[in-house]
Amino acid sequence: MHREGSEQPGSDGDSGGGIERAASDLARYALACNAAGKPMRREGIRDTVMGGSSGARNMKQVLERASQLLEQTMGLKIVALPAHEKTILGDDTQALTQTQTQTQAASASTQAAAKATNKWVLVSSLPDDTRLRLEPAQSTNDRAIAGFAAVVLSLIFVNNMSVGAEQLVLFVRKLGPPDCALALASDSASGSSNGARGGLTDAQMDSAAREAIDYLVRAGFLDKATAHAQGRMDAAINTQATQNHQHDASFEYTWGPLAKTRFTPLDMARFVAEMTGVECSADFIKTISRAYGRTIGPA
Repeated sequence: MHREGSEQPGSDGDSGGGIERAASDLARYALACNAAGKPMRREGIRDTVMGGSSGARNMKQVLERASQLLEQTMGLKIVALPAHEKTILGDDTQALTQTQTQTQAASASTQAAAKATNKWVLVSSLPDDTRLRLEPAQSTNDRAIAGFAAVVLSLIFVNNMSVGAEQLVLFVRKLGPPDCALALASDSASGSSNGARGGLTDAQMDSAAREAIDYLVRAGFLDKATAHAQGRMDAAINTQATQNHQHDASFEYTWGPLAKTRFTPLDMARFVAEMTGVECSADFIKTISRAYGRTIGPA
């Protein structure tokens, strides 16, 4: 998007006009990535908007200004995705406390997080009632995937922010993977062309559940973490069928960077309350806080 012959944002003669032009280009690039359902990557911003490595030194300023433009005109802001965390989950809460601290820091300051991140997404800055009224209607498939992701995240949320791999597979099988995962499982199975739920064998349903979980990992909703010592002992005595899959008991799943950007603890508490048909009262918040593993602010 950089125009040949124009002043690059990172040039020695850089001016406010250069930052403004780059911010406008970045705002358009952010909207294009958002429409494609993909995060913006540092290298994409550098090469597409900033004119290569020579313009990258002013990326922070351009990100800040582009976010301001989007918020003023469209009610959107640019938010840094937290980095994928490589943690070993144990019986203590040290790793989980560290994760929560990092999540809060990323939400509180996009500028500070930008120094350590390589991906950014657009999120709404509008109040919930206004945002829901103005959001365009999603396709049936998009709604199914979004709802599926939220339910899976809620399970992890009420299990102290981690669920064993095989436990999650069983849950997804009972919940029912979205049709896109069922289709992939059906297409990859020999001798079957029926993608309907009733036409899948037990092995295909298991494959569909695992494919759905893998999709959530790729999309950034889930992170895969090494389990604690007891989980590794369980894995050693697990069945041969489990050993044939990547989703073995030596791994657990936690919230990924996209989930932390899309949902606050209070958002998820409200979602759980809505799913279970109860009021999100102060007493409910206290109850869900115990399952979550730390205190949630009042509704």
